[in-house]
Amino acid sequence: MIPGKASLIAAAAALAVAGLAAPASAATRGDFKPVRLPFLWPENTLKDVAAASPDSVWIAGAQGQVRVPGGLTIPGNPVVRRWKGGGWAEYDLQGLPNHGEIMDVDPVAPEDVWISGSKFGDGNSSSPYLAHFTGSSFAQVALPAGMSPALQADASGVWVLTSTDVYRRTGTTWTHVTSVPDTSRAAFSIRADDDIWILGTSTGPDQSLIAQHWDGRSWQSAPMRDPVPGAGFTGIVALSPTDAWATGNVYRTSPNTPLLMHWDGAAWSNVTPPPGLKTLSGIAKGDDGTLWAIGSAADEPAKPGLIRYSGGTWERVPTTAAPGGIDIHPSALTVVPGTGALWTLGTGGTGGPVVLADG
Repeated sequence: MIPGKASLIAAAAALAVAGLAAPASAATRGDFKPVRLPFLWPENTLKDVAAASPDSVWIAGAQGQVRVPGGLTIPGNPVVRRWKGGGWAEYDLQGLPNHGEIMDVDPVAPEDVWISGSKFGDGNSSSPYLAHFTGSSFAQVALPAGMSPALQADASGVWVLTSTDVYRRTGTTWTHVTSVPDTSRAAFSIRADDDIWILGTSTGPDQSLIAQHWDGRSWQSAPMRDPVPGAGFTGIVALSPTDAWATGNVYRTSPNTPLLMHWDGAAWSNVTPPPGLKTLSGIAKGDDGTLWAIGSAADEPAKPGLIRYSGGTWERVPTTAAPGGIDIHPSALTVVPGTGALWTLGTGGTGGPVVLADG
């Protein structure tokens, strides 16, 4: 037997057994419990989690990808599931019954949800996919022209950012807002027609961080104090034109180290995160304005690395380890409106998807 294989199998079994029940209410944030997964075909991945209410928590991804000898890959089927009433609900996806994946799910309200991803055709062909929840199924929505469309849907509106332009949904049509600069995009945030951030990296050998801001008139390159080479952004939350936070990772260090940056209206500055983290993979804001960020922990790899912005300082929040002590690598985070509960998803030590919630 391969060394360590038995412990991995035991850990996976413990996680599966512990996940048979819905997550219990937590008195404090960070007391994560596994959420039982819906039935998924093998070779499955989960890409996003987002919430509009305790009965409207959504996960998205793909399942059933098949790899055959010779390097050929047969695409799997899309995954969109809703946590409602203590269980998972599935809805039809118009125009995407199979051979696709959903990368992003954005609930504006419990029954107002948008998804985006890709539809795969013959060979290596693919086309972007966008759909809107109608209450009983997802209706496909035509996208504006442009490559690599990315979705943002929230209280500010429904937006699509392509490789060249920004569009806002107006009724049943798309309104062009602005063209975008040529940037290797990693994260973006849109608050209004005149407050848009695009974060990325330069194409040069140093791969320096870049932050571009649209103020309604023109794009400006925001100054970077103490620029960090070899780093990349993973998320951004913009609170106002003079207040924004971004997460990321520095890949030139060994091991990787987390990146936390703040915009104060004049420049982006590095902020030292609490110790013990290996990565920061996402950032989210709760109803009460509290900011949360999550990633992998270097000091306790079986526990999600959770930090909270409180009283003008980022602080580490204790978390519970996954059953069996398997390493957890969170990749997305959401705060449930109304309760403040945190849901996160990622991969465990056995390589499969894991969903955790603390309330």
